[in-house]
Amino acid sequence: MDKPAFFNAVAEILEADPSGLTGAERIEDVGNWDSLSVISFVAMVDSDLNQIVDGEKLKDAKTLNDLAALVGL
Repeated sequence: MDKPAFFNAVAEILEADPSGLTGAERIEDVGNWDSLSVISFVAMVDSDLNQIVDGEKLKDAKTLNDLAALVGL
C-alpha cells in the first residue's frame, strides 16, 4: 500500500472526502476520529498491512503523516 491508498483508507474510516489529502492534515480536522475510528484503523492496519499498531505511538499521532509513519509509509 502506498501513501495515497493509505490516506484513502483512513479517509474512509473517518467518513471523509479523501481528495486533496497531503498527509499534513490533523487527524481530527479530517473526520470523526473517535474510539470506533481508532479500532477500525488498528483493524485496517492489521488486515491490509499485516502490522500491529503501537498504542502509545498511535495515541501521540496528530497528523495523517504521523499515522502513515506508524506503519512505515
